[in-house]
Amino acid sequence: MNADELLRQYKDGKRDFILANLADICLTERCLVEIDLSQSRLANANLSGSDLQCANLSAAVLTRATLWRSNLTSASLMSANLDRARLIRANLTSIDGDRASLRNADLRLANLAGANLSQVNLIGADLRYANLTGVDLTGANLSRANLTGANLAQANLNGVTLAHAIFENTDISNISNQ
Repeated sequence: MNADELLRQYKDGKRDFILANLADICLTERCLVEIDLSQSRLANANLSGSDLQCANLSAAVLTRATLWRSNLTSASLMSANLDRARLIRANLTSIDGDRASLRNADLRLANLAGANLSQVNLIGADLRYANLTGVDLTGANLSRANLTGANLAQANLNGVTLAHAIFENTDISNISNQ
């Protein structure tokens, strides 16, 4: 399926694109609210500036995808693969990213406030100046992650792996470590 076909079907009211092969697709600056792309292949896709509020991206493959300034508020990213994805300045507020993989992902200046990132793989992720206020990171792996200037206030870090993580000027006030 190409971008024009997906956008035509979306405009006609279709929201279910489960298992779609959309690798290398360019859907920049598009409104795709409540789209269901679960289990879809979106490797190398460009979704920069797109509105993906409440989207279902569960178990989707988004390796090396570009989502700069995209709005993923309340989206489901459960078990999604976002390894090496570029999510600079993305709005990931209140996402459900349980068991997602974001190895070496670029999340600089991203807003992840209130997100569920339990059991997430963030090995080598760049989280410089990201807003992680109130994030649930229970059991997450942040080995080698760069958290310089990140805001982890009120985050739950219970069982988090932090081997070789960088914490320069990081706000860790009122973190929960039960």
